[in-house]
Amino acid sequence: MVSRIGLCALLFCFPGLAGPTRCMAQSKLGLQDAINKALESRASLKADAERISTARGLKQQAGLLPNPEFQFSNENLRPGQTYSQDVDTLAYVTQPLDILGKRKQRIAAAESGVNRSQAEHEMARLEIIQRVKLAYWAARGAQETRDLLKASVKAFQEIVDYHSSRLSVGAISEQDFLRVRLEAERLQIGANLAAIEATRGRVQLLKEMGQTDFSEVLLTEPMDGSAAPIPAVDIQQVLGRRAEMRVAAAAVAEAQAKAQFEEVSARPDLNLIYGYKRTQLPDTRSGTNTAIAGLQITLPVTNRNQGNRAAATAELRRQQQLLAATDADVRADYYSALQEYELRRGEVVTTLEPLRQHAQNIAEIAQGAYAQGGTDLLRLLDAQRSRREAELAYVQGMVAYQQSIANLQAAEGANP
Repeated sequence: MVSRIGLCALLFCFPGLAGPTRCMAQSKLGLQDAINKALESRASLKADAERISTARGLKQQAGLLPNPEFQFSNENLRPGQTYSQDVDTLAYVTQPLDILGKRKQRIAAAESGVNRSQAEHEMARLEIIQRVKLAYWAARGAQETRDLLKASVKAFQEIVDYHSSRLSVGAISEQDFLRVRLEAERLQIGANLAAIEATRGRVQLLKEMGQTDFSEVLLTEPMDGSAAPIPAVDIQQVLGRRAEMRVAAAAVAEAQAKAQFEEVSARPDLNLIYGYKRTQLPDTRSGTNTAIAGLQITLPVTNRNQGNRAAATAELRRQQQLLAATDADVRADYYSALQEYELRRGEVVTTLEPLRQHAQNIAEIAQGAYAQGGTDLLRLLDAQRSRREAELAYVQGMVAYQQSIANLQAAEGANP
């Protein structure tokens, strides 16, 4: 029969502190690998890139000169006439003159659209990086929790078998054995739920990466707090880095360019006319060939583009207010992320690691006392449960800490 000292040797490996067995067939995935695959695979990011091509096409179109118009007509058509002798013929070309600043401002407005689409694409890229980071650490924590509880279930089953053999020879009461079996069942339920959460976290990560194959992967990024502290950054540097500020500034520039374009659109349109006219004189067998030249100009009397100018000016004021709102949001986002990071780091250094060590010490003391008969089974199980809960709290705290780093990097605009 196994002694109590042999049981305690099993209990020492109960929480799975030595690390769960890894499946070598699984593909390994680090954080940077996940980010790279997301940037390569995400269809939404590729769709945003096409918006840049669209804006560039509009810019190209804005710079094209207007096409000339050709007009051919006959005059003095009457019944019984000889066409070559009695009919006047006109043929002329009308060339719109895209001058008075309209073409230049149209190109400037289209260029501002390109700049805005590029800024929005960069913001979409950074948002994907941020979402992948958060999903990765959530999945990494779920994986660690699953493996911890799985190892605990395996180790605890040996404890159940040990007490079952002791019950069969009458060395323990049936009540103590039922307590052990109840603890094993509770542990198994927790392990099953952890496996479900790990699967959900893995699928969410692969979804954020734009993958269509949701096979098993092994997340390998270490969960520790050994990284150097992240120093605070001047808020002006943050405002200069953040993609949201660049997008808002590009939107203001675009609205300003469009407002200026609507202003110049109120100027007259000029058309140059040049052509040929053949006039058939009375009582002659040959006509007279003459040239046609003229200038056509629109008269902005009632329509001076008032509505479009007012709308463009209002849109400019709107984008300026949105820029101010974005500025306020970025400031609040950064200070909030910085405070969360500092609190999480302090928690890792001063609370989580000591809590883990204290729970382990208590469990070892309880194991030693149980081996010498100095405590009962209930206290031993309670000490083991406390150590397991401390391990799980450590995992959850490290996930929150790593996510706070990701949030701070995003708030600083420091994502790659």
